[in-house]
Amino acid sequence: MPTPLADVIATERLALRPLTAVDTFERTVTWVHNSDLDDPTPFVTEGQLLLTTGRQFVDNADPDAVPDFDSYVARLTSAGVAAIGFGTEVITHGVPAGLVAACSAAGLPLFEVPYRIPFIAISRLVADNEAEQARAGFDRALAAQNDIASAAVGKGRLPAAAARAAEHLDCGVWIFDADGELVSDSSESQRGAKAGRAPASRPADAAPASRPADAAPAIRSSVTTLLGRARRARVVEQLPGEHRVVQTLGPSGRLCGAIAWSRDTEFGALDNSVMTVLAALAEVSLEQTENLRVGHRAILEQLFQLLKDGRVDSVRRAVQVAGIDLPAEHFAVAALELSQTTASVRDVLERRAARAESTFFAVADGRHLLVLIDASQLRAEKRFFAANELTVGLSAVLGWSELNVAITQAVRSLEAAPAGTITEFDSLVGESFFGLLASSSVADIAHARLASVIESADGLALLRAAQVWLRHNGQWDPAARELGIHRHGLKSRMQRLADLTNLSLDTFQGRAELWAMLAAIDLGEKP
Repeated sequence: MPTPLADVIATERLALRPLTAVDTFERTVTWVHNSDLDDPTPFVTEGQLLLTTGRQFVDNADPDAVPDFDSYVARLTSAGVAAIGFGTEVITHGVPAGLVAACSAAGLPLFEVPYRIPFIAISRLVADNEAEQARAGFDRALAAQNDIASAAVGKGRLPAAAARAAEHLDCGVWIFDADGELVSDSSESQRGAKAGRAPASRPADAAPASRPADAAPAIRSSVTTLLGRARRARVVEQLPGEHRVVQTLGPSGRLCGAIAWSRDTEFGALDNSVMTVLAALAEVSLEQTENLRVGHRAILEQLFQLLKDGRVDSVRRAVQVAGIDLPAEHFAVAALELSQTTASVRDVLERRAARAESTFFAVADGRHLLVLIDASQLRAEKRFFAANELTVGLSAVLGWSELNVAITQAVRSLEAAPAGTITEFDSLVGESFFGLLASSSVADIAHARLASVIESADGLALLRAAQVWLRHNGQWDPAARELGIHRHGLKSRMQRLADLTNLSLDTFQGRAELWAMLAAIDLGEKP
């Protein structure tokens, strides 16, 4: 850690006397080296203070020889020597005038060291200053780490911790989730500090007033690239006027997010220690959020049954604990086949539902993954489904009193959807009579007629077997092969279903009526 040269000169006990202009002392020194060599440059490094007694300027063979002070100073200047301290009354009386003139011409600081002051005293001063600065740096880093940790356990949690880190490091901090979505932006702290505003104006436990603005395109591009590799990584980028660090969070293959820092000066070792603390806290926070999300699945599935029973207000209050906002009054239901939906797609949908600006609800319901999408977000979510080539059935926009109707519409649309496409119920109704079977009256009648069958021990199995049989146009052998049973076993099941429904399945009318009821309801679970 450099020591201001002016502080060395100003130390009264050393009684150092400047011999060049005052403005030449406006620099720092990194260390102190003493040498009486005519060319000490192989043994010095840039920024060092060189102490000498002037023995190199005395020629014992020719006492009248004039030393080449200009060449000597030029060699030191080219090596980056910060200043010269000349010890008098050891070899020479006073400082040679030629050396003073050469240093003044080159702008190299020169000062006189009295005989009574040992060179070690100057070296010790610089070393003590370096040690003091190091201790102060460690103290600042430790205070910053404690401040960040305290903010993380307060009400503001991760955003507050990121804001504290940005203030201590005077940098921008951006935290992203596993999908590359920004969850915290503390670059305003850096802008405020540079504008002269007090950096600690917000309490450590205060939550941000609004959702974070988007990160700079270059930062987002770096984050997207690293997350796409799915490997733990840390990239340091030195750009003109900017020093940027981007780091992924979580283990390789299961990244939970990323964090980025940026400022106009390079990050040092102590800065990195503060950055490490925030990265660790962010990783723990994001992983905890992921664990909670997965742990909430079973609870959300139960709450969804209450939604279907009409208890919207109660469920709305309950899911807010998990950071989820239900759609408002009008929404559509999107249905995906759960068995054909990858874990990563389900994770993304659930994370999208839990974001502060989101007003939709993702939950597993029987064989399907259902997403309730607020009408205001419908267009954006359709773009998401299309971009990821998902097979989706989409209901019409309805209200909470028609939730069950919307679910049935979405499922019917999904059944008619070609792979990798979105099929909307409105278009399904316009193209086929089949879509009309999911209307409220038909669906309600079908549920009422089949309720006793569904409630029986093997009722759902009988109805699903009937779906396969009717899909094969009532042909026993192909239907039995698909079900993996003997045709006589299938005939026995259909006879039992005929008895339970009081339908004659030997006739076209009976089969058509059963087909219509099965087309109108979802056999994923009991109504």
